[in-house]
Amino acid sequence: MILPIIFVALLAGIVGGSYLTNPFNRFTIVRRPFVVATALGTLQAINENHKLRVRQAYPWKVFVILKNFVHILSSRYVKSPRSSAKTVDGIIAGIHAHRFDPAKLLLISGDHFSSLFVRNLGVFYYPMLDTRIESTDRDWHNRQTVYIQTLAYALGVYKQYPIPTTTVTSTGAYRATCTNIYAYPPDTVYSLLHALAALNGKESAAPARYGTPHHTLDTVPATKLLLDEYTDTLRALYEHYRATVFDPSTGLIRRGLHLSGAKDITRRDCSFYDNVVFWKTTALAMDQGLIPADKAFLATLKKRILKTFWLEEPGHFLEDLSEEGVARGYYSSEWLIVLITGFLDPADKNEQPYFARSVAYIQKQGIDQPFPLKYHHDTRSHRQFFAVRIAVASYGGDAIWSFWGMEYIKTLLLLHTYTGDRAYLRTADQHINSYEQNMLRYGGFPEVYDPQGNLLQTPLYRSIRQTGWVIGFEQVRAMRQAMRSK
Repeated sequence: MILPIIFVALLAGIVGGSYLTNPFNRFTIVRRPFVVATALGTLQAINENHKLRVRQAYPWKVFVILKNFVHILSSRYVKSPRSSAKTVDGIIAGIHAHRFDPAKLLLISGDHFSSLFVRNLGVFYYPMLDTRIESTDRDWHNRQTVYIQTLAYALGVYKQYPIPTTTVTSTGAYRATCTNIYAYPPDTVYSLLHALAALNGKESAAPARYGTPHHTLDTVPATKLLLDEYTDTLRALYEHYRATVFDPSTGLIRRGLHLSGAKDITRRDCSFYDNVVFWKTTALAMDQGLIPADKAFLATLKKRILKTFWLEEPGHFLEDLSEEGVARGYYSSEWLIVLITGFLDPADKNEQPYFARSVAYIQKQGIDQPFPLKYHHDTRSHRQFFAVRIAVASYGGDAIWSFWGMEYIKTLLLLHTYTGDRAYLRTADQHINSYEQNMLRYGGFPEVYDPQGNLLQTPLYRSIRQTGWVIGFEQVRAMRQAMRSK
């Protein structure tokens, strides 16, 4: 009799604790230590990050895992809100109000992702500060505010615990626990440095210049506060990251080291994504004075990455250097990180073929059908972690990812711009229309779809219906509108 009572008490404690430490619940105990307000037309900050404390004891890490599992099940069986709006613009406005709320602690993808995946700042939410996306002054204020508050929270935590992790999870009013889902991250330091540079007006929030800005950046004074306080933290994070992932003897990411990047559900060995992100992280560290500038190192690294990973005959980048990956010439769609980071430029005649030939490969394999974009045409579930393989095997394989779909459409638009080939434009327009129809069908901007183009759901998982990744769709529309205005 005692054991069932203990079990019920533990279960109630986990569920209750998960609810109270979810910063997006109504009765949360979590507080914002870094609060932004408008003063004299710019964003000013009240920084109380000194209140933050990091809990890294083993029981707290176990609680974080269980908490995330509770949130996933809740999202699957309890709630997955659908927008009541009947238009695309209405759905977008509703998602903004829901996801870009400065009163909340963090910028997250949505629903069960109540923890901060730091890569959001530099990957999935890099368009947040694009001044060319038309919106109200209030919405622009909110976008800037939630972005800088999220960055400040991460920096405050890492000052207490200067080791890069994939995830920061709130475990109390001013308490947090850092964990890795599923391994050490290749893109956390990159995302912190990108966010700082973007907030300071030094890094673009778009893959190319287009159109006319509708807003001005108001975050520079508040960003200076962060730079002044956290430069030593950022330097320590970069040094730890470089010492962990980079192999000076090969000049690439270490072999035999699994890293959790955007495609964290798959085991890989020295992936193309990880190497490109290391190149960009190092460039940002140099630009921000964390390490001495060395253009020769960056140029050599870039040439080495291209030589190692480009497959000339099929016309795409190799996913990773694992024995299986090399033998089978594996492709993966997060090669599009080259556009986000500026590793390659579709306007450059020498680099344009990498984009054009990769697009041709995608279309030949049907990876962009029924709309873009799958990681690859097959599932490859045997490469995934066991939990993912059981819960949602296609998630890291042939499921359709809306974020990478937007990067693919941007690539099509830019290829049309720089080559004049209208086939790229026609294909882009078809895919834009598909996404608009899906938004109306599902009452949101789903995170991921099954291979047939339906909302991805299994007995243990359901796609986020209203994810803030819609900002990437808005950037696509803004780029397309700018082309019509010429």
